[in-house]
Amino acid sequence: MIKENRVSKYMLYAIGEIVLVVIGILIALQINNWNEEKKINKSIEDHLTILKQNLNEDYAQLIDLNQKMIDNFNYSDSLMMQMKTLIPVDENTTKYLGKLQLEYQFRPNTNAMETMTQSNEIPFLKTELQTAILDYYALIKSAQEREQISNTQIQSKYEIYINSNYPLIFQRNSKWDFIKSYYKDDPRPLTLLNTENFLADKTLEALITSRYFQSVALKTFYSDLLDASNNILKML
Repeated sequence: MIKENRVSKYMLYAIGEIVLVVIGILIALQINNWNEEKKINKSIEDHLTILKQNLNEDYAQLIDLNQKMIDNFNYSDSLMMQMKTLIPVDENTTKYLGKLQLEYQFRPNTNAMETMTQSNEIPFLKTELQTAILDYYALIKSAQEREQISNTQIQSKYEIYINSNYPLIFQRNSKWDFIKSYYKDDPRPLTLLNTENFLADKTLEALITSRYFQSVALKTFYSDLLDASNNILKML
């Protein structure tokens, strides 16, 4: 080729071969990137479907918890009005005292969120959706911290005091159906609430006031979580 003065043609041929190889490699890489992107998008789509299911489960649970806090608010408010002598002590008093012993806890389904976090898919979401999801799960953490405070208060103070000083709430004449059913065959004579002692019980008054404020705080969290989850569901 050199003798025939075809060096330039050879070089052009060699460069052309290199260019073709490079183009082939680039095309292969692009196809691979497309395939990987397609896999990621499919994975995100699947996980968002699961997230939607998780949020619907959470939403139903939050509706129930929110109503429970409304009930607690009403129980404690009625008891405080009785202790202030604004309304009379009645047959529901012991029911309210008993109901305020119940502990509640939000148990969200975090399967989708955990999977998307582990697979690092959150950054691929639209900014608005990404922010809404992260804010929702951050709010859950704050709500659970408040639940822990409330339930610890019940366990360490309220429940102990009620069981020690007002065991008469556990009788067949209870207006709380669960207790009434449990004691329906109890033949022992009933013990009546001493209204005078109840109205003068300042320790109980303080405990009921605490239950009132804890219920209000939790209701606020549950309401905010309902709004946040509903907002995400609309985006999905």
